[in-house]
Parts: sequence; structure tokens; C-alpha cells
Amino acid sequence: MAEQIDPAPPKRRRVIHWNPEAGRETVQRRWSWKRIVGWTVGGFFGLLFAAGIVIRVTKAIMGPDVFASQAEIAAAQGAEDSTSGYISETKAAYAHENAAKALADLRRLPTNHPVQVERLVLIEKSFQDGEALLASHEFSKAFAAFQALNSEMAAFSKNVQLKQEAQLEEGKIQVRMKDLEIARSLAPGTLEAAMDDAAEGRRLMNDGNFTSAKDVFDRGFAELSKAEQALATYVRDNLLLGQEALAKGQRDAAKQAFNAALEKAPGNDDALRGLKRAETIDRVYALLLQGESLEKQGQYALAAESYGKAFSLDGFSAVAQAGQSRAARLEKETKFGNAYSAAQAAFKRRDWDKAIAEAENALKVYPQKTDVQAMLKSAKENAHTDAVKKALSKGYAYENDHQWKEALDAYRETLQLEPEMRDAVEGYIRCSTMIRTLIQFNTLIENAQQLASKAEFQAAIRAFSQAGDIKPNYRLPNEDQVQQLGALLKSQSQPIEVMFKSDGKTWFSITNYRMPTQMESATVKMYPGDYEIRGTRKGFRDVLMLLQVRNGTPPPTVTVVCNYSSERS
Repeated sequence: MAEQIDPAPPKRRRVIHWNPEAGRETVQRRWSWKRIVGWTVGGFFGLLFAAGIVIRVTKAIMGPDVFASQAEIAAAQGAEDSTSGYISETKAAYAHENAAKALADLRRLPTNHPVQVERLVLIEKSFQDGEALLASHEFSKAFAAFQALNSEMAAFSKNVQLKQEAQLEEGKIQVRMKDLEIARSLAPGTLEAAMDDAAEGRRLMNDGNFTSAKDVFDRGFAELSKAEQALATYVRDNLLLGQEALAKGQRDAAKQAFNAALEKAPGNDDALRGLKRAETIDRVYALLLQGESLEKQGQYALAAESYGKAFSLDGFSAVAQAGQSRAARLEKETKFGNAYSAAQAAFKRRDWDKAIAEAENALKVYPQKTDVQAMLKSAKENAHTDAVKKALSKGYAYENDHQWKEALDAYRETLQLEPEMRDAVEGYIRCSTMIRTLIQFNTLIENAQQLASKAEFQAAIRAFSQAGDIKPNYRLPNEDQVQQLGALLKSQSQPIEVMFKSDGKTWFSITNYRMPTQMESATVKMYPGDYEIRGTRKGFRDVLMLLQVRNGTPPPTVTVVCNYSSERS
């Protein structure tokens, strides 16, 4: 490209050279205007010479068009494009301003690679070319040049920014290839292709083409993903084979499959867990078959026990866990169904005790069943009503049979069930009164018997008479004995005339019956019984004798005389 000399003086830029010894050296001579002009012109042509060398070397490496001037291309395209239209100075100036900002941003980027430095130099030259076109009022060409330059700077900026990413990916791809070496046999050619891409990416990085290097590394990662997918598929397939073998109780097949998975995926949790399960899978499988058989026979409790043993051996067996849960549920449902059916049948035949017991058994299984709760409540109410009726009827029956104690107990039972029931209260009072009367009657009869046995017939007659006043108007169990006693007492209820004789000097008395008196003979009417006869005379010893008076026996003649002096021994 021909150099264009801008008649206007170029803009001056301040160039800062870093020199730690700046300011310490001895100034030998001062700069003159001639020297400044000479160095400026020489430096400009030296820079052009160096840029030419860099362009030739770069074109030889990366192609003849890689560093073609975008300004020239844009200018040519602008000239050839008849539809481009008129570009105003303002628009061209705005494009120049945007390009200047972008270039300022590029200068701040860490372009520490030789190729990047060379390319930045070309970008600087293209920017100067655009400025020259703008200064010569060729606004359309200047606008096109700056537009092309902006695209080039965007690509250059992306290339610089992708340097770090490309460097990171270079390290990652090496590590990834090492990790996936174990999958070489599972995905033939993928690791070789990834290795070639890694080498190509390193070469492009050395050439400074970090954008292409990243693309190549991405391609290498795609190859490694194929190997990774093949490895994952191999491991997954063997894990599935192992799981299938476990499900069939095939111990050796399961161990073989899990070991194959571990060979390509050392430390795989699923494979290690599968190997551990395989150690007891034969016993677990036998218990599962046993549980299944028992379950089919409806022996759910035993089935749940078998499944539980299998689950204790293999805590990861979903079949054992599900079987235990299912069998336990079926056992509960069976228990509930049997109890509920029995409760319903008992309810229909009004067997309330059975209905209550079975309903309670059903509620032990499912406490929240409202229909069972309602049945239990109704059964208890009916049982209570029937129990009250039964107890009251029992009281009436005992009372009719004159079994007062049993009737009292029945009425007491009724009152315990229904404390305010009037019929039971009245029955209880009747029975209590009758029991007390019978006790009193029996006591009087006993007393009469005891008195009669002691010949105290009059007292016995009085007691017997009192008993007769309170005697119930039905035949008592001891009725015959009472009648015999009554006949005895009746026979001894009439007085008997007894002849007494004395000497007229002895005082004669009957203890508790007749006061002392003197007589020679007397007839005394005496009720049957035992009497004590006493004779007393001054200066003589008393005479004491016992007299038994009985009906049916001829009365004796009793002689009472004190014949022995009290002074005689």
C-alpha cells in the first residue's frame, strides 16, 4: 500500500520510557530542533521498516491476508458499493471517535505476546490511515475504514481476553486426558484426537492465536466428552447388570458385574454397595421367596417377619422393605376385617359383649374408623339397656321365689347400672325390709327354741308369739320346725294344779312365782316349767327342791317341811 503523507502536522503523543536511572545520568548535550526533526523522521521510517518485516513474517506463517489493511478493504468496498450513499463529516467523525476509544482500550490490554504486539502495530497504522482519509475530507472512505477497524479491534480484543481462558483450558485438557486414560479401550480414537487437539491448541497459543486455540481446545474437550460418556455408559451398564443379578439372587454374577464397574470407576459408591449386598444376596433372595409364598397363603404376619429378616440382611433391598410394609399392612387389614365382620355379626344377633370386644379389637388396628366407633357406641348403649333390664328381671324373679338376698343383689346390680331407676330402688327397699324381718323372725324363733329347751315355756311362748306377728305370709324353709315348736309351746300353755303339803310351821315359797306363806295343804295352779320350791323355818335348816311341771304328766304332790334343826351338823 502506498504511503500517504498528511500535509497537516501529525498529532503529538507523549511517550513515557521507563528508566530507573532517569534523572541520574549527566546531561551531555541539549536537544536542538534539528536533532529532534532528524530523530522523528528516522524513527518514523524505522517503524515502517520494522512493520514491513513483521507483516512479511506474519503473512508467511498465517497466510497472505491475515494482516491485510482493513482500511484499504473498507475503502475499496466503499468505492465499489454504489449504494453506500453520502457519508457526512459528522458520521465519519463519530466513527473516528469510537475507533479512538476502542484503540485506547486496546492499549491498556496486556499484549505481552510478540504476535499481539505486531498486530497492535498494524491496528495503529490502520487508525492513522483512517485519520489521514478524514483529514483529506474523504469521509466515506474514512467511515468505512474506521468501521472495518472497529471489527478488527473487536476481534483483537477478544483474542487478548481469551488468552487466559485458553491457558486454563490447556491445563484442564491435560488433566482430563490423564483422568480418562482408563476409558481408552472404551472409546477408541477419542483420546488420540483429543491429544492432537491439545497439541494444535498449544501451537496456536504459541502463535498468539488464542481465539482459535480455545476453539481447538473446545473441540478436544468434545472428544474427551465422548470418552467420558462411553466410560459412564460402561459403568452404568455393569451397575444395571449387577442390580439385575441381585434381583435374581445371583451372587457370583452380581459380584462380577460390580467388580467390572469398579475396574473402570474405582471407589464408585453404587458398585461398592452392590458388592456388599452380593455377599448375602442368596440368603436374602431365599427369604424374599419365603415371604412371597407366605403372603400368597394369606399368612401376612409370617410373611412380614420373613421380609423383615431379609431387610435386616440387606438394608438397601427395596423389595424386602416394600414386602415388609405391604405384608404388615395386609396383616392389619385382615385383622381389622375379621374383627369388624365378627362385630357386625354379633351386633345383629344382639350379642353385645362379643360385638363390643370385636369392635374394640378393630379399633386397635384403625382407631380412627368412625363407623366402627359408632357401632361400638351403639353396642355399649344397647348392652347397658339390656343389662339393666336383665338385672331388674332377675330381681323380680328372685323376689317372686322369695330369694331375698339374691333379689337384693340383683336390684343392687340394677342400681349400679342405672342409679335413678325407680323400680330398682323400690325393689331394693322391699328386699332389704324383708331380709331384716326374716332375720328378726329367725332370731325370735331361735330364742323361743332356746327358752323351750330350758323349760321357760312362758317366755318361749312370748317370743314365739312375737315371731308369729312378723312372719311372712308364705311358707318358710323351716316351717315344719316352727310348727313343731308352736305345737310344743301350745301344749305347755295351760296351767296345771299342783298339790302342796306342809306342817303349818314352815314358810313355803315358789321362787319368782309365789311369796312365802304357811299352810298345811294348798293347791296351786302353775304353768308348765321348772320351779324352785323353798321351805324356811326359824331354827331349822331351809329346804330347797326343784319341781318340773309338764302337761301330759300327772302332777306330783309336793311336801315342804323343815325337819332338821339348824344346830345339828
